[in-house]
Amino acid sequence: MIVLLTPIKIKRKLSECSKDELIELLYEAVKANKDTQAYVSVKLEGEPVLLEIVDASKERIYKEFYPTRGFPKLRVSKIEQVLSEIKTIGKGTIWPFELRVYFCEVAVQYIHEQADIFEDMGDCFTETYEEVVQILNKEKKPDLYEKYKDRLKAIVHTPGCECWGIHDSLEGSYSDLKWVDHDEEEDDLDHASSVISYAAMSKWLKVPEDARQKYISNVWCGRCLGTTTIRDFSIQLDTYGIILQGSCSNCGHQVARVIE
Repeated sequence: MIVLLTPIKIKRKLSECSKDELIELLYEAVKANKDTQAYVSVKLEGEPVLLEIVDASKERIYKEFYPTRGFPKLRVSKIEQVLSEIKTIGKGTIWPFELRVYFCEVAVQYIHEQADIFEDMGDCFTETYEEVVQILNKEKKPDLYEKYKDRLKAIVHTPGCECWGIHDSLEGSYSDLKWVDHDEEEDDLDHASSVISYAAMSKWLKVPEDARQKYISNVWCGRCLGTTTIRDFSIQLDTYGIILQGSCSNCGHQVARVIE
């Protein structure tokens, strides 16, 4: 059985090395292990390298569901590997949390479109969403929740996710969020009764909240011959941008709003 040195013993040994010996040792470690190479690169170059790693990690997650060629692989081991790597490399930053939320968004989009998913990947998805909720519940201030609340609500409100009890699991986790005011009035996400495209919803949520409210309350109604507030709207993607399709809050006539 191979007995490895503990981190404390390694630190003690390193303190006995010369500068040249340390450089050579670190160089060999970086060559031998890509995770070490990534970690050291971030430590030396900072945020720009970390952002590149985050983008590459998102692409790896996305391709498990939407490969360039062939069928989706949906390998839980690959998702866990990506999330584990960023947890180490991005320790102390928001990026490990961001990547968890991103994985949940891609997974729920896939389920919404396919109406099914491998059971083990469904479990990985719901467990990750629960982990996101627990991370937020440990925060002393609601700042992180405020930053992600719309994305988290969009995930749990995405229709067509009943397979394997996924929707019920998501709702259960979301209801445990200590920052959610359950007595608050329904917002625009609650009014969106039919989200036809999760990609459209994701793009919609990137629009600042105050701007979204202005779009919702500034829609032309051909029957009222004036601007109105759109209700019960669906969100779709179009070549021109996002399209909100719903009804006039005054007369019930069908209205739409294009957002470039």
